[in-house]
Amino acid sequence: MSEKLSKILKGTTYGLFLLAFTWISGQLFFENQTNSIMTSIFSSGASVKPSIEDLRIVYADEPALLEPTFYDPTTRQRLINIFEPLVKLDRDLNVKPGLALSWGMIDDVTWKFSLRPGVKFQDGSNLDTADVVASFERATKGKTSQLTSILDTINKIEIVDESTFKIITKKPDPLLLQKVSTVLIFASEQSGKKQIDPIGTGPYKFSSWKQGDRLILDRNDNYWGAKPKFSKVEMIVIPDKSARVGALVNKDADLLDFVPFDGVQNVLDQGFQIASVPSLEVQFLVFNTQSAVFKDLEKRKVFSVAVDPKALVDVIGVKFSRVISQFVSNGVFGFNPDILPHVYDIESAKKMAETDGFKDMTITFHLPKTLELLGEHVRKQMALIGVNVLVSYMDNDKFMASLSAGDADVYFLGFKADIGDSSDFLNTLAYSKGSFNVGHYLNAQVDKLVEDSAVQMDPAKRLKNLKDAMKIVVEDDVYGVPLFEYQKIFAFSKNLDLQPRIDGLIYFDEINIK
Repeated sequence: MSEKLSKILKGTTYGLFLLAFTWISGQLFFENQTNSIMTSIFSSGASVKPSIEDLRIVYADEPALLEPTFYDPTTRQRLINIFEPLVKLDRDLNVKPGLALSWGMIDDVTWKFSLRPGVKFQDGSNLDTADVVASFERATKGKTSQLTSILDTINKIEIVDESTFKIITKKPDPLLLQKVSTVLIFASEQSGKKQIDPIGTGPYKFSSWKQGDRLILDRNDNYWGAKPKFSKVEMIVIPDKSARVGALVNKDADLLDFVPFDGVQNVLDQGFQIASVPSLEVQFLVFNTQSAVFKDLEKRKVFSVAVDPKALVDVIGVKFSRVISQFVSNGVFGFNPDILPHVYDIESAKKMAETDGFKDMTITFHLPKTLELLGEHVRKQMALIGVNVLVSYMDNDKFMASLSAGDADVYFLGFKADIGDSSDFLNTLAYSKGSFNVGHYLNAQVDKLVEDSAVQMDPAKRLKNLKDAMKIVVEDDVYGVPLFEYQKIFAFSKNLDLQPRIDGLIYFDEINIK
């Protein structure tokens, strides 16, 4: 893998899931599931359920560190109830006040913020603007920060007084508030530490952490907002899928963060509730437009018409998923409802393949190991139009090296628009100067729309730019082939009610107690 690509991956923002389905396929289904295994799980002796004053949540994995400048979902899930940002995103990704009570624009590049009065850190110290500066300094310049490229439009922060400050950007930035929401605020006294102590202003404070087992948080009785609902929260990690479901059914937990699809019915049969939300993670094929084959738009179109995403979903057996028509989910800003559903027409594809010389050609398709169903599906579909596909299943390092070198004609990727804006995808993968333009895609009109949307402060004009760009990459210039997105499913006891957030995160006090 090239040094450049390695650095990009370490700092890639907005939820780029290059090997997304590798993880998904390993998490959504039980391994070697049999009736006897499930019977054993669901008939084992139930333990005593904890009081509703306490909350136990089971997760599939855990972070390596509790570092507030890490942006991966696993770390964020552990920190969002301990630390807080200046502004928050609600369950529909709308901006609302956090530690900043108010804000406004002085001009196109200057934003003025006022801190919420009377806020204290969990160690009793007062929040002030020096803490904001220290937190942004680490987020924008820290060696291990995963937020540097998200925040790269910020020029400087000017302190006005203890409760007021200005953020000055290098250019107009219509997404500044969403970007600011990614910065978790810690006390300035910690700024020189290699590892920040888990002490924030949030409703729950750090108690203990036994790695490989559980992280325990206690209620912050001095929280500035409404009284936190739970006296203690245990965040339990259980990598094994069957054991996770068993923990819920046996009442060793109140809430399961990620239910395997083939465990849903079992959970329902045991009297638990489920709720689901689109994951925002879209799966798709991307063309290498520098390859001898797919530099030709007509061949990209033929390939697209010959792929049947619905049949792929049926083959994989992903019940809680849906075929998508573009590279972001419905509900993401910039989603274009005028883009028609994907057209699968094998007879037209056969004729087109003969007409433009695609028939009897050989193309290469690289994807990670464990995705044999996907690779075989594409190979068989292309065989129907007389195109040979050499499929290579690679270890992660070799797959990443192939992406870097552009060795294949087509790849499988996934992407998540974490802040709910389609510019995430366009800037990263479809912009000619994008940080992960592995398809070597170049379209001058798309570039202009992406560049204009990056500084366009009028939401209506910006929305049109993003919609137009999405139409080009999907219908006109065929960047790749959108496949599907899956649902994230939560399961919980009947004493609770959870309305899932689009970002998939769990804020404890958004859970209702019945």
